Amino acid sequence: MTTPSTRAGRLLGGATAGALALAAVAAFPSTAQAASPTAPSAAAQRPSASSEAGLRRAVDKANRQDGRARLKLRDDVRFNGRLGGAIEVEDDLVLNARGHTIDADGVDRIFTVADGARLVVKNARLRGGAPAAGESGGAVLVNGSLVVRNTSMLANKVTGTGASGGAVFNNGGEVLISDSRLARNTATRAGGAIEALEGLTQLIGTRLVNNSTGAEPGNGGGLHLTGGGAVEITSSWIGGNSAGAEGGGLWNSADGTFLVDRTRIEGNTAGGAAADQGGGGIYNDGGFMRVTRSTIDDNTATGAAGSGGGILNNLGTLEVSESTINDNQAPRAGGGIEANAGDTVVRRSALTDNTAGAAPGNGGGLHLTGAGTVDVVGSTVSGNTALAEGGGLWNSAGGVFTVRGSDVVDNVAAGGAADQGGGGLYNEMGDLTVRGSTVTGNSAPGAAGSGGGLFNNQGTLTVVQSDVIGNDAQRAGGAIEANLGTTSVQRSALNDNTAGAAPGNGGAVHLTGAGTVDVTGTEVRGNRASAEGGGLWNSAAGTFTVTGSEVVANTAGGKDADQGGGGLYNDGGTLTVRDSVVSENTATGTAGSGGGLLNKGTLEVTGSTFDANTSVRAGGAIETTDATSVTLRDVVLTGNDTGASPGNGGGLHITAAGVVTYTGGTVTGNNAANEGGGLWNSATGVLTVSDVTVRGNTAPTNPDNHNDGGVFTVDGTPVPPTP
Repeated sequence: MTTPSTRAGRLLGGATAGALALAAVAAFPSTAQAASPTAPSAAAQRPSASSEAGLRRAVDKANRQDGRARLKLRDDVRFNGRLGGAIEVEDDLVLNARGHTIDADGVDRIFTVADGARLVVKNARLRGGAPAAGESGGAVLVNGSLVVRNTSMLANKVTGTGASGGAVFNNGGEVLISDSRLARNTATRAGGAIEALEGLTQLIGTRLVNNSTGAEPGNGGGLHLTGGGAVEITSSWIGGNSAGAEGGGLWNSADGTFLVDRTRIEGNTAGGAAADQGGGGIYNDGGFMRVTRSTIDDNTATGAAGSGGGILNNLGTLEVSESTINDNQAPRAGGGIEANAGDTVVRRSALTDNTAGAAPGNGGGLHLTGAGTVDVVGSTVSGNTALAEGGGLWNSAGGVFTVRGSDVVDNVAAGGAADQGGGGLYNEMGDLTVRGSTVTGNSAPGAAGSGGGLFNNQGTLTVVQSDVIGNDAQRAGGAIEANLGTTSVQRSALNDNTAGAAPGNGGAVHLTGAGTVDVTGTEVRGNRASAEGGGLWNSAAGTFTVTGSEVVANTAGGKDADQGGGGLYNDGGTLTVRDSVVSENTATGTAGSGGGLLNKGTLEVTGSTFDANTSVRAGGAIETTDATSVTLRDVVLTGNDTGASPGNGGGLHITAAGVVTYTGGTVTGNNAANEGGGLWNSATGVLTVSDVTVRGNTAPTNPDNHNDGGVFTVDGTPVPPTP
């Protein structure tokens, strides 16, 4: 992380505005502080001026006398071009304009402050400054120090190649502007209102409004910092500024330290067309940027692939705390914040109602590009929209992204492909950790959108002690979609999520491809899938493990005989369930099977209970289909029920050539509307039962054990086929 400079450290320790103001006074002492305690000499008396000629004579006289000079204006002043160009300040001058205007009328800039000199301007209007093409500082060029109080700088401009600082150019000096307004200033290169070339620049209670830069390159519509200087902005408003490329409001350099506190940055635009351009409100080009107690609102990156509607952190260090990033827009990515590598921290802040457009439209709230780090702590990510992926947050390949103690709520990712979505969060081959957080009310509504809450695309996703509740996806994974990769859910709640009708698999978690999913110590409750796996769904090549968890009251609505799996569905992969409870789940479709679990692959269940699950066709608790392998150890099947279509195998049902080995446990109180209230074996199935208590089940035919012609033994004794 970049270490801020000592000079700029006043805000870095969390200083209040009062402390900052005191620091500013120390850097720029007031007239009263600097004055001699003795009576002023005649040379120090306050002369006045009411014309351009009078102003020039008074400043020239001040330059030639010792000590501080004071000057007041008695009337407006307009340059006529016959008396010279910029007024040179070479010593220590305090100018009180008393509300009057100095209008350069396009002749030149108004003031040049020499190295070692100091100019204080108060109660003035400085306008119409325009130095020769290629020169910088439309109103004031500062080589020494400048203090501006209660002053307006209006419609100043610099033109030509390299021209920067439409109103003020700080050339390595010290600038303090307080309670002032800089508006409608323009620069060709950078810094529509202010360009700081190193040095220290401070704004307190100041407005930078409707300033702009051109396209060479066109950075920092309001203020631009070049080199290793420092900028401190507090209690100010940066609004309606525009930059041709980057940083519509503010722009920080690779070596700069930039601090923004209690400031509103609103309605700024940046027009850069490249993916690493934009930053409608703020652009940080590799330096240190801290934003505290501020609002970044309604800023836009307008270029074709512009990113970071509110803020773009390009390879730098960005810290945002106790701030609101709201209603910003970017076409490519990062409606609120785009982080291009670097280190980004969002702490106790809100990312709300931001939008990433259609090019491609990822990361409505925050988007990370490249191998950077992002840490979102104690924050709210709400109401953001991405037209493709990651309505709230998006993590890149190589990225390390952590969400801690935060709420990710009501975000939307609208991408229509099966590998798009992630209404709340999207992980694109990176490392994403969600800890102690809430992910709720997010949606992936695209035609095949997946991962209503989270989408892990070939990366590593870890969810710990978090609530993923009430999310929905059109295709699969109402709470979480895992496409390959490694997904771990620990001590969390996956509740009331929904997978829609395209096809609608995995109400809570859906695994696509040869990935791994581990669900440990987690509640999976009240989720719904239109087709398969009301709670959890494993792919044909997947490895899915459930340990010490509760899978309760989930629903799968698929109508075919190989659909259902109210609690869990295994579509041919390896599914392991250990020390868990699978209860009150339902397969509701016309021929829905496996109220608790439907297996089409390799299944191992140990030390678990299947209780009060129901299905319409078969397998109230467990349905296993053709060419599958099932191992049950110390498993309790109790109180499960299958309906009348046809209604076989209240506890366990084997279809076709499934193979089941069941050792230890109980099968009690289950019911089938037709055959085998407890266990049902097919004509080609193999069912081997040892040390299992099977009793008290109900069915019109063979209430405990039914063999439809396959190999069925209980403690070594064959169960004869039913005639």
